[in-house]
Amino acid sequence: MLSSARKKVGKSLPLKQRRLTDEATPIENGKPMISIRTLTCTFLLMQLVVSSACFIASLAIISAKMNSTSIHEEKQFVSFEWWIFCVLSFLMIVSCVVSMRALSEHNKLLLLPHIGFLILCNMLACYVTHFTIRNFDATDFNWFIGLCGILSAESFLLICLIIEIRALRTMT
Repeated sequence: MLSSARKKVGKSLPLKQRRLTDEATPIENGKPMISIRTLTCTFLLMQLVVSSACFIASLAIISAKMNSTSIHEEKQFVSFEWWIFCVLSFLMIVSCVVSMRALSEHNKLLLLPHIGFLILCNMLACYVTHFTIRNFDATDFNWFIGLCGILSAESFLLICLIIEIRALRTMT
């Protein structure tokens, strides 16, 4: 009964207001209960926390590898992938902060770098997923953990990209 009342309220709105509301978002007094800006800001905060954790973890791994020595008294080298991961994490932190400022100032142009960066990160996650699946090993349990981790990260980035594009389209 309540869901049919929500659908009726949503369909009685003008076309422009109906476009701004979600079918899944409950509508009260003609306005959605959760705005796209609030949802985008929430996902940006989640990205900021995850990116900060990744940046600190990558710095810890890089410093540990640079300070460690092997049995033969030679220094360990840091692989190129760790440096890329560290730089990407830092750039994601910066782009999240810029996007939050864009949301607060209603500036569409400041959202574009973060959207482009999300597209780049999604492409890299697709490459890593393809690489992980190509190196399938049924006996290695770490393979399954890695695959689940990269798939969850890729889906999170894709959801963030979709929500941020919706926020860009609805911004005035």
